[in-house]
Amino acid sequence: MLLYGLAFYACYAVGVAGWLPMWLMGVVGVVCLVRYFNQAHEMIHADAKRERRWHPARQLIILMGPIYLGYRELRVSHFIHHREEGGADDPDLSMMHDSALKSAVGCLLQPELSAIDYVQRFGLSPRLALAMAVRGALYGLLMWLGGWWGFLMFNVMTRVGNGVAFFVFAWVVHKPWLWGQVRPPRFPALLARVWVLLVGWDNMVGIRFHFLHHVFPHIPDRRLPEVSRRLAFD
Repeated sequence: MLLYGLAFYACYAVGVAGWLPMWLMGVVGVVCLVRYFNQAHEMIHADAKRERRWHPARQLIILMGPIYLGYRELRVSHFIHHREEGGADDPDLSMMHDSALKSAVGCLLQPELSAIDYVQRFGLSPRLALAMAVRGALYGLLMWLGGWWGFLMFNVMTRVGNGVAFFVFAWVVHKPWLWGQVRPPRFPALLARVWVLLVGWDNMVGIRFHFLHHVFPHIPDRRLPEVSRRLAFD
């Protein structure tokens, strides 16, 4: 998670500095962000069993927008999603709409919608308000350093990367072709190769076996194929 977060910001810095084309760094940045997303999800569930007192990856998060929650709040929201999956109290419900278009809009607005949902549930404490203000100031500093083209590059990277990641994990994986299946269908061979090359094997496994992830949330994604085989055998 930390490595991909640093790589994402490095892509932004290299693009803004003009050392490599912005479009190229933007593409690499989206790949880094999606890989970061998967690692962040794994860390959230690992922390449920035993959280270290401090870890740099929790502090150096990728800022998806000027209004954004911290790692701790995002973890709380995600656990509510697990508990209330698909129900009226699911914080991800706007991203799980039957309409793919409405779901996509919700995924693009996830940073703001998640912050609004969290504050409605738990209130805006002084600590949270200060933390969000600091993140907003850091976001503003990044935009100021990057100028107009940096602003465009950063926001395209974050909205595309975060939006696509949430669309897959909130909409695609909760549809009948994957949801509720102990032995879900395999990805087509060519798609699987490209997917693994771009965003990693763990990400592909996490998508395919997302239903089992909800059943066994403390098992890392990389172990879910083995769980599937054992359940199918039994």
